[in-house]
Amino acid sequence: MKNILLLCEAYGGGVKTYVDGISSNKDKLSNVQLIVLVSTKRLESNVLNSNNEFIIDNNLSFNKSFFKFIKALKTINKIVKEKDIHVIHANSSISGVLIFFYKVCFNSKVKFIYTPHGYFSFKSMGKIKKYLVKKVEKRINSICLKVIHVSKSEERMAVSNKIVNNKNSIVIYNGSQLPEKDEIKKLNGIFTIVNLARVDSQKNPFGFIEFAKFIIERNPSVQFVWAGSGEHLNSARKTVAELKLEHKIKFIGYLENKNDLLSNANLFFSTSFYEGLPFSVVEALSYKLPVLLSDIVGHQDLIIDNKNGLLFNFQDYEKVNNFITMLINDKEKYNYLSSNSFEIFKNHFSLDKMIKNIAELYETV
Repeated sequence: MKNILLLCEAYGGGVKTYVDGISSNKDKLSNVQLIVLVSTKRLESNVLNSNNEFIIDNNLSFNKSFFKFIKALKTINKIVKEKDIHVIHANSSISGVLIFFYKVCFNSKVKFIYTPHGYFSFKSMGKIKKYLVKKVEKRINSICLKVIHVSKSEERMAVSNKIVNNKNSIVIYNGSQLPEKDEIKKLNGIFTIVNLARVDSQKNPFGFIEFAKFIIERNPSVQFVWAGSGEHLNSARKTVAELKLEHKIKFIGYLENKNDLLSNANLFFSTSFYEGLPFSVVEALSYKLPVLLSDIVGHQDLIIDNKNGLLFNFQDYEKVNNFITMLINDKEKYNYLSSNSFEIFKNHFSLDKMIKNIAELYETV
């Protein structure tokens, strides 16, 4: 029996979905005993995955506290010893930092797997800061037997930036379950465009608002809905109110059950600046939604030959508007894209495929 510690500081959003997906399917991980350690500091609701018993230590979210950082390392070391851990699978940047210092300070024998879920260095920042962040990311990757990239574009960018050695990298796409229910998409009446994401700088909510304003001025039958909490939620709502578009652009906050929103939507729209491979878009594909995505790492894997949507640049207001207008007016084209979204989901992004690939990796380390 191989004992694996699934470590997650950023237990919220897509990373939570990833950890929950693995832990809920631990019976499919042959010859593996899975232990899960998380911090709940980033949890958007107060609900942990009810199917699992997690160890919780909020010192993992140490921020700038050296005291909490040391306590987090000691917690990891205690679990490794008590549970006889053979492999630590760390998720996201802070967990990566923790495993690096854990290896240096406590234990050089434990094996490491790391899933960055989108490198921090992919975001816009000053040259010196970017250089230092890349150095840290490279050091984290260097101690790992395998680095799981959740998209091919994420892997390509990491290799080209010399953050990871190609031989240590593996691509395992994020995967989602089939919807609880899905209704036939209606193109009469209001055309609903949705996003599911944290309302933070990475997800670019103010760019979303600018595009929405431009499109609404030309297509009065369109409405935009953004579901998710985050640091910029109130500011986004204030911006919409100042534009007097509250009835057309709705930031509805955290949504526990996404099914009704996605079932009744017509299009998924993301303006993110950087991603690994967003679960929200994968879920949108499973609901047969065409997708309209900013042309960035992580999004590029989710649209195949324009068969299920469109990639756009941040200045492409007319291009985005023309695409939406076409979807509203051309039901045959809409149904073509909708059908392809579901086929792409089944072929590449199902939860079963993700778990199967992770199980195979766990067997080899």
